[in-house]
Amino acid sequence: MLKPKLMLVISLLIAVSIIVFSIPQVTLANQPIKLSVNGEEINTDILPQIINGRVMVPARWVAEALGAKVHWGEETKTVEISTQNWLLQLEKILHQAEEEFALTPDAKGEIKRLWRVGDNYILLENVWYRDYDYWLCNTYTGQKNWIVSFIENARVEKIDDNEIIFIAKGGGDTGDYDFPYLLRYNLEEKELSRTQMYLQRDVAFGAVSSWSLLLEKVSLQGEDIILNLKVAPDQILAGGFKKPLTIVDYQRDSISMRIYGVTSKKYDNQVIEPDHHLIKKVEWRALSPDEPVKNPELLQMDFPYGAALENINFNRPSIEVKIYTPEKVAYNVSTKIEDDNLIYTIKFNPPVNSHSR
Repeated sequence: MLKPKLMLVISLLIAVSIIVFSIPQVTLANQPIKLSVNGEEINTDILPQIINGRVMVPARWVAEALGAKVHWGEETKTVEISTQNWLLQLEKILHQAEEEFALTPDAKGEIKRLWRVGDNYILLENVWYRDYDYWLCNTYTGQKNWIVSFIENARVEKIDDNEIIFIAKGGGDTGDYDFPYLLRYNLEEKELSRTQMYLQRDVAFGAVSSWSLLLEKVSLQGEDIILNLKVAPDQILAGGFKKPLTIVDYQRDSISMRIYGVTSKKYDNQVIEPDHHLIKKVEWRALSPDEPVKNPELLQMDFPYGAALENINFNRPSIEVKIYTPEKVAYNVSTKIEDDNLIYTIKFNPPVNSHSR
C-alpha cells in the first residue's frame, strides 16, 4: 500500500502533467493556464506560470484541494505538506518517543496519555515513576518541545486552541509541595506562566519530613489570615526548610487546616472574632498525636489535590486552625520563609471563579 505522502506526490505530478500535456505549446504562451484538480477548476491568487518550459503552480492550492495542509517553516525555509493522517502522525511520533524519552539505559518513561492540540500539535504525557513531563510535538516538523517538567508536578486541566492549562503543585524531588496553582502554556508565544488558584475543595500540600515548628501567632492582616510558625528551639536543622504536611478540610461554612509537626505554646483553644465580612471566627488548638485524620482518602489521592502518600505514620503532634465563614467562599494558601519563620497567608475570594473547584 502506498503511503499517504507518496500518494500525494504522485497525485500532484499527475495533476500537473495533465495540465502540461493537454494544452498546446502555443496556447501556453498566449492564454492563461487553467488549474484543475480531480476535474474541478481552481482559481488561485497567483496564476500558474511557464518558467523555462515548465508549468509552475502554487503548491498550497493544489495540496489543499487534495485534502492536505500546507505550512511554511520560517526557520528552515521549507514548504511542509501534511496529509493530516492522524494515525500516521501518531505512529511516527510514538516511534520516535521510544528512544527519545528514554531517561537512563535501564529505565524508560512511558507515554501515559496524549491529546491532539489544534491541527498542528500533539501533547504527550511522559511518566517515569511519579514524575510527569509534558512534550508538545509539531505534527508538521516532528520537533518536540519540553514545555512542563516533572518539577512542577502538573496534570492537564484543559486544552484550548491557543492555550494548554495545567494544575500543578511544584515540589520537584524534595517533596515540599505547594498549594495547587495554574500553569498556562501559550501556543503562540511559546511561554509558560503561573497564576494562583482559589479552591472550594479539600487539599493536601507540604512535606512529611519537615522540621518541628511552633505556632507563634495567628492574626488578621487586611483581608487575610496570617499564621506565623517558628522553628522549634531543639530542632536539628537539616534537609532544608520545608512546609509541614497540611490537610485542608473544606466545608460549606468553615475551612479547617490541620498542620502536622506543629505544636502550640498554649494547649487550650484560642479564638479571635474579627470584624471581617468573610470571617466570622478563627479558632485554633493543639492536637494529640493519636487524633485521627478526618479525610484519609485525600492523603492517598494523586496530585494535584491529594498527597499520594502510602504507609505513612502520622503519629506526630499537630495543630488545627478552623476558620468559620458566613458563606461558601473560595480560598488560597501561600507560604514564605523569613529567617527561621514560616508564614502562611490564607486569602479568600467570595465569587466562584472559573478555576474554583
